[in-house]
Amino acid sequence: MAKKDPRSAQIQEDMAPGSLTLVGFLGDDTRSYEAIIQQDEAIFQKEGIEIDQVVKALKKLTFKGVDGLGEPVDVGDYEVSVDHFRGWLYCPFKHKKKVSKRNTTLYDKVTGKTIYWSDLSLHLIEDHHFFQGKGSHFRMEPETLIEVLRLEPLDEK
Repeated sequence: MAKKDPRSAQIQEDMAPGSLTLVGFLGDDTRSYEAIIQQDEAIFQKEGIEIDQVVKALKKLTFKGVDGLGEPVDVGDYEVSVDHFRGWLYCPFKHKKKVSKRNTTLYDKVTGKTIYWSDLSLHLIEDHHFFQGKGSHFRMEPETLIEVLRLEPLDEK
């Protein structure tokens, strides 16, 4: 069993609404952030999907959307728009990481589903495997990501 991070209580507290962000990172989820991470990782593992696949796809779409300067950009089966805001957001995981306030919206023309993420969301996923709590404004469900991004298990490529 992994040793519990001694900063865990402070990290959990900083994820609450009003601490680092107005809406927080947990939504109405009652699980600890550690439990959220563990359960989301299990979904990807069961599907044979690496979290790096998710990160690469989301980053690629963000970069394509930047060219639209806030207007939607046609990217094959998707429409992507990126909005920039002034200021910075800080990571709740206590390593002094800050990212710009930039949000990406992805509309999947095939499924009709829309997902959105911030640059902080990308950092949380890439570095911490944290997709945020259920009900959180920026929560992305693993199953939805796999479907919308059309991710395939690595061993099937």
